[in-house]
Parts: sequence; structure tokens; C-alpha cells
Amino acid sequence: MPAGIIVRAQAKGWLETELVVDWLKVVWGRRRGGLRKRRNMLVLDAFRGHLTEPVKKQVKAMNGDLVIIPGGMTSQLQVLDVVVNKPFKYHLRKRYTEWLLAGNHALTPSGKIQKPAVRWLCEWILHAWADVSPESIVNRFKKCCISNAMDGSEDDVLWEEAEPGDAQPEKVSDESDDSESGPSDAEDAAQ
Repeated sequence: MPAGIIVRAQAKGWLETELVVDWLKVVWGRRRGGLRKRRNMLVLDAFRGHLTEPVKKQVKAMNGDLVIIPGGMTSQLQVLDVVVNKPFKYHLRKRYTEWLLAGNHALTPSGKIQKPAVRWLCEWILHAWADVSPESIVNRFKKCCISNAMDGSEDDVLWEEAEPGDAQPEKVSDESDDSESGPSDAEDAAQ
């Protein structure tokens, strides 16, 4: 694997508590300030795998507070959904398309193009992530009212118009490929 990529898998392809705890230890724990266990806040959606005792214990052990976005509010309050996913997927698809158009691919016995090597996918992911502007992420944390100044001076940012080049939330249809988890407990309760 290229440096900067961590790959985990689950037999059924489903996000479960064990993978969330692993992510907390391997990724969240290594972020800036994570190794020193500086006080932190982790904002997650209401997926039931985020609400389990092992996840809560791990966040607490890392000196963190777990903040759960209520069901139905992810598209407005989850920074990944609001600003990161659309440009990230755009850049990832762009690299995949360039790979397809480059031609000269190995074929399967049935004559279809073989899937790209995992190494290539990982490199495309690294590059697509690098193409997402850190400034846009910081601005969207404020726009989602997650990291605004405590003195109230940034409270009106929620109502400001989007800046040019600031990604807008991706419209999600019922056929969206963004869902990697089942319905949350909050969504189950609403049904």
C-alpha cells in the first residue's frame, strides 16, 4: 500500500462496532493532538455502530466527547456530506476515467476490462483527498455551526451565501451510493 493509506475490511462489507473502534485507534488517535490525548470532540451520524458501548468507551478513553447528529440532519450538519464527499468523488472518478481512457488494459476471460489494482485505487484516493481544500473544510465546520467562536461572533455564518468555489451539498437520492451503513437507531425510531 502507498504511504498514507490504511485498509480495513469486513467479511460482509458492513461497518460494525469493531471497525469503528479500530478506526478510532488507528486513524482518529493519530490526528494532530491525538497522541497527547488533547480534549476533542468527534461528530458522527446516528448510525447504530457509532452508538455502541465499545465506541463510547474508546472515545472517552481518548479524552473525547462523542456528538451524534440526529437522523435526517446529516446533510446539513455532517461536514463530510456537506463539503467533502462531492469534490472527493469528482476527483476520484476523474482519475478512474483517465485510467479507463488510457487503454491497453488486461481483460477478464469474458472480455471485460479487469478492475484496477488496489494499489492504483489507493493512490487515486490519496490524490483525490489532497485535491479537497483544507480551507473549505474549515469553513464548512463553521457553516455547520460545529466549530464557531464561543463568543457568538461567527453565529451568522450559517446564513451567509456560499463563497465561489465552495462545494454545495450533494443531492442524495434513494439510490445513493453514499450509504455504507444501515438505518440508524434514530431513523428506526422515526419509522
